[in-house]
Amino acid sequence: MNKITFSLFLFFSAFGFSQAPTADAPAPPVRNAVDVISVFSGAYNNIPGANYNPNWEQSGFGSASSVYEPTGSGGSGNVVLAYPNFNYQGVEFNGTYDISAMEFLHLDVWTVNGVTPNIAVISSGAEIPNAIANGDGAWQSIDIPIAGITGNPLSVIQFKFDGGNGSSQAIYVDNLYFWKTAAAPGTDATISALQVDGVAVAGFTPNSESYSVELLGGTTVVPQITLATTADALASRTITQASGIPGDATVLVTAQNGTTTKTYSVSFYIGAPNTDAPTPPARNAVDVISVFSGAYNNISGANYNPNWQQSGFGSASSVYEPTGSGGSGDVVLAYPNFNYQGLEFNGTYDMSAMEFLHLDIWTVDGVAPNIAVISSGAEIPNAIANGDGAWQSIDIPMSGITGNPLSIIQFKFDGGNGSSQAIYVDNLYFWKTAAAPGTDATISALQVDGVAVAGFTPNSESYSVELLGGTTVVPQITLATTTDALASRTITQASGIPGAATVLVTAQNGTTTKTYSVSFYIGAPNTDAPTPPARNAVDVLSIFSGAYNNISGANYNPNWQQSGFGSASSVYGPTGSGGSGDVVLAYPNFNYQGIEFNGTYDISEMEFLHLDIWTVDGVAPNIAVISSGAEIPNTISNGDGAWQSIDIPIAGITGNLLSVIQFKFEGGNGSSQAIYVDNLYFYKGLALGTDDFEVTEFNVYPNPTDNIWNIRSNQNIDSIQVFDVLGKQVITLTPNSNTASIDASRLIDGIYFARLSSIKGSTSVKLIKK
Repeated sequence: MNKITFSLFLFFSAFGFSQAPTADAPAPPVRNAVDVISVFSGAYNNIPGANYNPNWEQSGFGSASSVYEPTGSGGSGNVVLAYPNFNYQGVEFNGTYDISAMEFLHLDVWTVNGVTPNIAVISSGAEIPNAIANGDGAWQSIDIPIAGITGNPLSVIQFKFDGGNGSSQAIYVDNLYFWKTAAAPGTDATISALQVDGVAVAGFTPNSESYSVELLGGTTVVPQITLATTADALASRTITQASGIPGDATVLVTAQNGTTTKTYSVSFYIGAPNTDAPTPPARNAVDVISVFSGAYNNISGANYNPNWQQSGFGSASSVYEPTGSGGSGDVVLAYPNFNYQGLEFNGTYDMSAMEFLHLDIWTVDGVAPNIAVISSGAEIPNAIANGDGAWQSIDIPMSGITGNPLSIIQFKFDGGNGSSQAIYVDNLYFWKTAAAPGTDATISALQVDGVAVAGFTPNSESYSVELLGGTTVVPQITLATTTDALASRTITQASGIPGAATVLVTAQNGTTTKTYSVSFYIGAPNTDAPTPPARNAVDVLSIFSGAYNNISGANYNPNWQQSGFGSASSVYGPTGSGGSGDVVLAYPNFNYQGIEFNGTYDISEMEFLHLDIWTVDGVAPNIAVISSGAEIPNTISNGDGAWQSIDIPIAGITGNLLSVIQFKFEGGNGSSQAIYVDNLYFYKGLALGTDDFEVTEFNVYPNPTDNIWNIRSNQNIDSIQVFDVLGKQVITLTPNSNTASIDASRLIDGIYFARLSSIKGSTSVKLIKK
């Protein structure tokens, strides 16, 4: 009997859920082409190139279909859009559409399992959701007024559906189009076809009145409108051809009634260049820092198309040939579909000795871009005038070009519309006037121990060289060649590690000088961190250590947009392959770094945070324990070239000891500085900061107490700080004695932590008020 009841339950439960449609959506009425813009319908001509299932990370991406047949194979053959596993869904147009002349958006929709979806028409304006009622098990024919349907009906690009649960709910859609009422007889002032030089204008629809036609570089003959057919044979039209390039041709249509008019315009503009940019003059290597040019040696490793989410990311090129294959072979940077664009250097450059930024630029379709030189200082846009159809050679003075010319890292161009506008760039470099004879105090080559210094340029005077852990022999400058053979130079070698060697150059005139410096520092560790002591599992909460069981699921390199995200590692072996096998957390290119726990942890029972850390290139980082309370940075001293073992009292380490979720390290320069971390854990049990402090004794009594805690030590007690479990400091004392009393009478019952400090260091003690 139980089995029968359960089977009936499953049957009626399954029957209660609506299923996919088995009948076609209603057939739309016949409409004039001018009265409809169809996105998906078998009744009209659809816009070309629409994407009915773009990957927006929706749950139903893999199961969606644009060829679902409700009546099955052999039925009517009509297909609809099927979106099973529906949570949200997009439809992308292949361009921008003006729907301002339309009156309604129509769709036929079949809903499944109680879903009440929204549809939004996406444009360059505000997104406005339009609710669709649930209608499971039947087609609903819906017409939504265009008025108020989207923020900008002049530039519609997408549909978005949302509101599903991502599993059992689904929607099926057909006849998705915009429409308007047919014009009254005699009032139709549209054209049904438009051609230029015998070719149909791309993207033409009777409802859109403005078009742009891109011409090949070098075009001089003005294109002609050769066909403009009125939709109403009794309407008239007057064509006015463009007078030049760039220029506009127009078609004025007058309806049969003699009063209704509409004007179509076609703008002609020169597109991509067909000639090379001007050849730059010959310059001494010391007088130029080239980012992109075939005339000079470019900086290494520049990224000419980083993904900054720009509209032209997929169409950009750093090997565009203006003269085509078999031409001069010169290549330029091509940025079609330009809205903004970045160029990233592979390092930081000092341009303070330069006088100008040069670029050759070819603009397309009226764009007047800006260029900004990005540094650690303020971003300053520099306007470039439009100069369509020809190369412009531009020199921008370095004075005021960026907030900090000592640390330049990127270029940024902006100002485009993201579609028809484009820029082409060549000969992008910084330069200065050659030095007067006898005043050149630069060097043209610099080597340490017979190896060229990485990133050397004559105009940059400071360099850093990273040495292997364990290096004890001080490196030597072995080559420093003066650019002017008649100049002199004096080398002063570094006296130790860390340390700096210098090259003092005196020009031929005996007065002009320049000093180059090379700083040496120990880099990554080549020995393991100290081995932690054995501890009971109850006494330790380990985040990263080979000595204990670590918490599960921690993320040692979450993407917080830190500079070292791509170079970090949680499996760095200090002793290398075949060594001890111990691994540590490696954070090169360190500016800041996070570690995320896979949950919330209560550390109120712990007494210390321990970590072993190896610092590189002078960095003195902070560590913060992140909780739901205040963030409190804890400073770590620089200790380059050796492991430091650090124990930080839990008292006051974070705003809420009951809900710890992350670590944050910060304080690096994002390039040469680095940290390496091992044995990162919380623990309880006495552990003092130095060997001297191990002989310091603190006795606390009574504990628990209902009134007073007494403290006695064999050292002078400098300060006492008492914190509650939320990290709030509730008592501060400066006894300056080896005995002290803490008045607990005004504290509520519970757990507290006291940080006790003497000349030897500090420790933490848990206190209980009852």
